[in-house]
Amino acid sequence: MNPSAKLRFGVFEVDVRAGELRKNGTKIRLQQQPFQVLLALLSRPGDVVTREELRQQLWPADTFVDFDHSLNAAIKRLRDALGETADTPVFIETLPRRGYRFLHPVVTRNGETTEAGILRQGPPALQLRRSLALPALLLIGALIAGVIYLGQRQSRVFSGGSGSNPPPRVLPLTSDPGAEFDPSFSPDGKQVAFVKWDGNASWTGDIYVKLIGGNQPLRLTHGSGWACCSAWSPDGRYVAYGRCDGDQRGLYLVPALGGPERKLPGVGCWGTSWSPEGGVIAVTQHDPPDSPWAVFLLEVHDLQLHRLTSAPPGFIGDRHPVFSPDGKTVAFVRASSPWVMDIYLMSVAGGEPRRLTYDTKQIHSLAWAADGRSLVFSSNRPGGGTLWRVSVAGGAPELLSLGGAVAEGLSISRQGNRLAYTQGFMHPNIWEMELDSLRRPGAPRPLIASSTGQGGPQFSPDGKRIAFYSARSGHSEIWISDADGSDLIQLTSLGVLSGTPRWSPDGKFIAFDSRTADHSQIFVIPAGGGAPRLMTSGEFENSVPSWSRDGKWIYFTSNRSGLWNLWKIATDGTQSIQVTRQGGFAAFESLDGRELYYVKDNDRGIWKRSVETGEETRISEVAVNWGQWAVSSNGIYYVDTTGLKPTIEFHNFTDHKVSRIATLEKPLPPEEPGLAVSSDGRRILYLQVASETDIMLVENFR
Repeated sequence: MNPSAKLRFGVFEVDVRAGELRKNGTKIRLQQQPFQVLLALLSRPGDVVTREELRQQLWPADTFVDFDHSLNAAIKRLRDALGETADTPVFIETLPRRGYRFLHPVVTRNGETTEAGILRQGPPALQLRRSLALPALLLIGALIAGVIYLGQRQSRVFSGGSGSNPPPRVLPLTSDPGAEFDPSFSPDGKQVAFVKWDGNASWTGDIYVKLIGGNQPLRLTHGSGWACCSAWSPDGRYVAYGRCDGDQRGLYLVPALGGPERKLPGVGCWGTSWSPEGGVIAVTQHDPPDSPWAVFLLEVHDLQLHRLTSAPPGFIGDRHPVFSPDGKTVAFVRASSPWVMDIYLMSVAGGEPRRLTYDTKQIHSLAWAADGRSLVFSSNRPGGGTLWRVSVAGGAPELLSLGGAVAEGLSISRQGNRLAYTQGFMHPNIWEMELDSLRRPGAPRPLIASSTGQGGPQFSPDGKRIAFYSARSGHSEIWISDADGSDLIQLTSLGVLSGTPRWSPDGKFIAFDSRTADHSQIFVIPAGGGAPRLMTSGEFENSVPSWSRDGKWIYFTSNRSGLWNLWKIATDGTQSIQVTRQGGFAAFESLDGRELYYVKDNDRGIWKRSVETGEETRISEVAVNWGQWAVSSNGIYYVDTTGLKPTIEFHNFTDHKVSRIATLEKPLPPEEPGLAVSSDGRRILYLQVASETDIMLVENFR
């Protein structure tokens, strides 16, 4: 192990030279033996480190100790420092009578995720025995050489190489109020098309084009709904783009100099990429409508669609297709859930796709390097940044340090010397609205805000506290506050994506979902703090929990059957039961516990199911986002986004009439849990998007 190494996993950092463990920059007290055990496990993340190997490494043959007791005590102290227990392992898995496995990816100082064996030499207290030396050294040499190569390569990319090439310069391309994002270079690399949203409540964005070095951008589109995914034709005459909501949903072509827009019939709106020769556009859509997303190739001359990819059952599907510079390959993102994605490559001629990344993290966008040898992509994976490069030949992605935060969208010019990316975030804040006895709203006010965003607010049963998730500590963790938004307390420190907190009926526990491994699972944590308890497991998604009113069950959403359905698990973990078989997502029981309300992934409206008989009926035809509705004692509150501005509506259980509660001045983020009502029906919590994003231009990119 390199004595000067610094390693990260989750919110923790290990300084090998100093012999220190830190959490979010704060030193954690850890004795020498537990620290040595940690280093041994970090040297082989994902592998089983046997008890005998630990004995040989840490307790030489001439050392007389009660080995079993000493190792068990060291592991116990290490778990305490990491905030976990043997029953709910987050970082260290125990294999009875065999040894231990480190579960979390380990990241080196330069951002490379280690998979095995790079920490093989080290301080005298942790020397490996000579019997391991030859195979270990061979592996060490190869990996260290790779690390050195990546470091030199990154240095060349961002420092100007030997000096013959000018160093990269990062400049703002846009700086207007609101949000500009999703850039796309023209074929000559002199113009950039992008989406602009001025912050209006209608959540409408349009396509603009700006000449690099010019002043005012040219507005190309004038529609309703959200424009996205712009792509230039190879001759630079047209811009293809999608409009993905509202009554104008579909794929469009518009002249790059301005003019009438042409809608291409029967084509989806997500993900557009024009082939280099200009005859084909790659698009993403459902076909049939209830199937996973797939990449299709659209023949421009006759509008014929040809399926290119087919995601496995239970996956959300394939998105963000991008043609390679030679037009022979399409790179795309395959998602098993909104938070689990990887990059794949597919030959235009057909065949089986080749998986390129194995990190199962969110991927926002990707672009081919001009030489076709690598892909650059934006992602929220660990490692200290969000812009990465991965070789088409495979291997671990390398971090590209450009400064600033990369959000949705990036593009590389055909010449390869320019890169455009989005700096900033469109993040939500929690707002509050009070209602009188007639459900008339008072003035809305911001309640909980930060520059990183938060969501999933839920009132405690007594209305005195609020649970929510926030990334203010570096990762999305579970937090609680007083009802007025004060006295914020971080409940979890898992260092991974955690969300959708739900209070138990007695207010003593909070259920939430978290991605501590490849798939999301349900956890329960005491509301007063403590170690989270793992409730579910399996190689599928388990997410969006809620409690039964008697506190004996936790409902959750799972795709284990191939379709998103509702399940429930006993709070003692002894029994798990499938609740729905025709789809179900994000359930809440009625206050009397007799009815279960939920939405469906591919069906409109809100559904009701009798807890006793299982009879299912649709109670609302309005398309509702899975996280933007709440059940009260006398009705359901939900957000309607079909108008020019989002509105909060109330569906009365008594007469089934719908009344408008309030009109919102800012949009709510899609696909986020963002509405809650207090048990007395007098307070509403909801999300509002705050945004200041700009497009940054990197000159002399290599």
